[in-house]
Amino acid sequence: MHIGHINNMNTKIILVRHGESIANAKKVSQGEEDEWIDTPLSEKGREEAEKVALRLKKEKIDIIYSSDLNRAKETAKTINKFHNVKIKLDNKLRDILNDELLEDFVKKCADSFKEIENENKNVLVVAHGSSVLTLLAIIAGSKEEGNKIVKEHKGKYGNTCVSLVEKEGNKYKIKLIGCRKHLD
Repeated sequence: MHIGHINNMNTKIILVRHGESIANAKKVSQGEEDEWIDTPLSEKGREEAEKVALRLKKEKIDIIYSSDLNRAKETAKTINKFHNVKIKLDNKLRDILNDELLEDFVKKCADSFKEIENENKNVLVVAHGSSVLTLLAIIAGSKEEGNKIVKEHKGKYGNTCVSLVEKEGNKYKIKLIGCRKHLD
């Protein structure tokens, strides 16, 4: 089933958080200090990735941008089984590190979004809770709206949650945030 009724004139960006990683399952922070704990998907995470892949099977996806960390790459590859498009690994889509300055993190996400936006295609982005919410905050267009999205969804943006953004003319409209119906 399609996520939304997409007019062919509009480009869309689908944002997905990775499936559960082994570190997620153990409730271990993966961004300790300045070091990444880069664990693969857990068994549950692989199941979540399969479910989101089936959900997105009929969507038109022209290119996939993925964080270069294993949990996101594995999720992107699972979804790509149905699309067979290029996966562009982007380290600017990594999760925030525990000691990273927020403005540095937001700038990385904004730089990544500029690249995604320049594709002018239907793009799937597979990343992490913090980077997906930051991208949605940037797309929201105003600091107030962006802050509202982050505040409302922080800590609740679960594994393989799906968000949808459509470009209508020069403006972006957020159509869906953090949907997990494929897991129910």
